[in-house]
Parts: sequence; structure tokens; C-alpha cells
Amino acid sequence: MKREYLVLYDYGMGGVWAYLTAENEDQIRERFPQLQVVTERPSWWTTDVEARTRERMTMDVDDESHPFLAALRRGQDA
Repeated sequence: MKREYLVLYDYGMGGVWAYLTAENEDQIRERFPQLQVVTERPSWWTTDVEARTRERMTMDVDDESHPFLAALRRGQDA
């Protein structure tokens, strides 16, 4: 059964935060080694930031069509 994970793509000068549904953390790490699974929300993570991230950047680890995940698979900056 899939569950939701908070992930970060750190590109050096900033990062892209997202919620990714997956079977487990290992599945995320195997498919997208450039993503960091975040186990504790940052102190600046407000309910507004969470709501916007959920609305705009929630995806399934198997979603081949999502532009962010497709860019990661191609090895490009997301």
C-alpha cells in the first residue's frame, strides 16, 4: 500500500519540495536517487506552504507523465 512522503530536490541554490506517494522510502531512493526523503518538516514549513505544495506538487512515484518526475528520469534539472 502506498503512502505519502515529503521529498526534496536540492539543486544547490534552492530546492523543489513535493509529496510523493510510494510503497516505501527505498522505492523513492531507487527510482529517484536525486530526491531526499524528508522525515521531519522544516521549522519554516507552515500550513500554507503545506497546502500549496500538496496542491501543486503531489504525485505518484509511478507517474511517467508528470513533468517533474520525467525531468528527473532524464537526468535534467527539474
